[in-house]
Amino acid sequence: MQRRRRGTSVASRRRSPGFSLFELTVCIALIGVFAAVLLDRLLYYEEAAEKAVVELQATTLKVALQVHVGDLISRNQRLDYAVIARENPMRWLEQPFVGYRGEFSTDAAAQLPKGSWYFDRSTAELVYLVKLDRNFRPASDGAARVRWHVSLVRHEGASTKDSTVVGLQFVPVVPYRWF
Repeated sequence: MQRRRRGTSVASRRRSPGFSLFELTVCIALIGVFAAVLLDRLLYYEEAAEKAVVELQATTLKVALQVHVGDLISRNQRLDYAVIARENPMRWLEQPFVGYRGEFSTDAAAQLPKGSWYFDRSTAELVYLVKLDRNFRPASDGAARVRWHVSLVRHEGASTKDSTVVGLQFVPVVPYRWF
């Protein structure tokens, strides 16, 4: 005796249990969208990490400046603030930062790769060339770089160069916004 199946068609009996072409296309499109979102987030976090490292290194140089001045004071050496302000801050460290390329003029530094540090001899500025700059907003010149220098601190209200210098600080040359 032959059993008869009710409600089944010939087409449904031949269909395999795998994906149809449409279902496969939808899955590939969804995976592509998720991959694009993931990549965007990864780039964002990589840039945030770069910013954090650069700011930590700037803070390290601020502390190195204090230690350098303290060392000169403890050895009873004369403090010439103007000379210290023109020094290469990398010399205050036991070893320079990863990516430090040396002392250059601005023109020679144009060939340096992004993510590099260098000391500009002509302006006495320490420069970092921003590697990931999607969220970096430079202040004025439009270049993706951050420049720091040692500035002389004078008594409050004193603006002339003849006034007494009371200290030094390691600060950005021009303000910038990163994120």
